[in-house]
Amino acid sequence: MDPVSHLLFARMVAALRGDRAVTRGVVSATVLGGLAPDVDAALMAVGWDVYLRWHDAGTHAIAGTPLVAILTAALVRLWAPSAPFGSLVLAAWLGTLSHVFMDLYSGATIRVLWPIWSVPVSTAVVAMADPIVMAVLMLGALALWVWPRRPRPAAGLVLVLLTLVCAGKLTTRAWAGAAYAQRAREAGPIAEQISVEAVWGSWRHWAFFDRLPDGRLRAWAVDGWSGAARQRFEQPGSRDLLFARASLAQFATARNFLVAHPYAFATYRDTAEGAVVFWSDIRFCWSAGEQPDAQAEAPHQDVRPAVGAVRCALWFGGSLTATGQPREELVWLGGHLQRRHP
Repeated sequence: MDPVSHLLFARMVAALRGDRAVTRGVVSATVLGGLAPDVDAALMAVGWDVYLRWHDAGTHAIAGTPLVAILTAALVRLWAPSAPFGSLVLAAWLGTLSHVFMDLYSGATIRVLWPIWSVPVSTAVVAMADPIVMAVLMLGALALWVWPRRPRPAAGLVLVLLTLVCAGKLTTRAWAGAAYAQRAREAGPIAEQISVEAVWGSWRHWAFFDRLPDGRLRAWAVDGWSGAARQRFEQPGSRDLLFARASLAQFATARNFLVAHPYAFATYRDTAEGAVVFWSDIRFCWSAGEQPDAQAEAPHQDVRPAVGAVRCALWFGGSLTATGQPREELVWLGGHLQRRHP
């Protein structure tokens, strides 16, 4: 979820505690706690692959939130020295838990019980930075501004509206799931793995992704109201190809990416100096006719991914010499390139 939504929702959590409990320091600790788990964004400087590998655990797992809360409370104590440290820790912890909740609500994949249980969890109710949720949170913020002495009713209003949004969205998701299942049965073999994501700003549209027994990956667009389901594109499986398996030993970027991306596929392209191998996930991709290639006009065309049937925003891999030795580890983020030595 985006920082603004995290901040506003954490403020609602603070408001739920009532007038007596909500001192200035407590509010600050709760709101800052609502943002604090994203401190792992510092890993982006090391590499986006490293960040994506650890973003769904660590500070976002339940086990990591107490430490984040303690550090947040210590920071708040610097400008609120009179506030009881225990109260600040509790407030910051509620804020960090609100962050985890909102991430799950917005479809993020999190290993909630890491390191005890590393199975990822995702709920996919709304999309990240969804305007539906943003409108609800802004309404709550307005209510707090108009009636500052009555924080609980404003926070209660937000929770009721978010619950109604959840009920409405999950209803259309269930209808969309039935439509996808029928259309997928007609299209061929039963998928081994299926995921669903909310479409930004929509009550009715859902994105489905699946992997078939032969390794093929498919992306679907489904309308939960009308029941219309269409396959957007299909990508051949490539995990077992020789170059794909070799790249996992050669590039940490590829290994890190595959940890949390079950719909990953690999591409290979010869270059003047050797070759480039890249991995992406169909959830970050679209068909050639849907929108332009994110790397089409970017610099460093010598190390861009192979141009195939799909275009993707994120690519993780590296370049090889003419003798097949790893040369550079590369990460494409849209039109931006990160490079480092393997």
